[in-house]
Amino acid sequence: MVIICLTDESMLCNILVMSKRNIFIIGFFLFVFGCASTSIRVTKTYEDAADVLASQLKPELQELSAQKSIKIAILPFGGPKGKPTHFGKKMAALLQSRLFSQSWDLIERDQIDKIINEKNLSATGVIEDKDYIDTGSIAGADFIIVGTTYYGKKALITTRIVNVHNGSIEGIAQVYLTFTK
Repeated sequence: MVIICLTDESMLCNILVMSKRNIFIIGFFLFVFGCASTSIRVTKTYEDAADVLASQLKPELQELSAQKSIKIAILPFGGPKGKPTHFGKKMAALLQSRLFSQSWDLIERDQIDKIINEKNLSATGVIEDKDYIDTGSIAGADFIIVGTTYYGKKALITTRIVNVHNGSIEGIAQVYLTFTK
């Protein structure tokens, strides 16, 4: 933006400069606070990541189980294409131990793994949410918790609570896990 002032005392020049400064300040604060409000927790251990995910999911699960007893299946977390990974299986197992509660029933992981193996889902490559919903339904779950992991210098773990009866997402939790050497 170029500002031309006819005189040093020009009121128009001062208003234009003030406006430019205000726009910058307002933009700066919007950027800083906008980014801060959507921050995702960063953890350093698998256990801490599972704790953060559980603390984010528990309020949603408590609300869902307030009126009736519900059954939840935690499926192995997959990579970007959905195929379960060793890291994803470990995170699902840790999350299951954190979500054990009197308010809802967790379906045993071995039962879930058996259904996945029978449906031959892990060998097919790309796994879609409908495959997981079918797995949860076969296991007798009302809700499934599925997760996706993305790797880089740190891992982003995103989990979703999905209603197996209508496919709606009831809750989401996210955490970053940094890898230490």
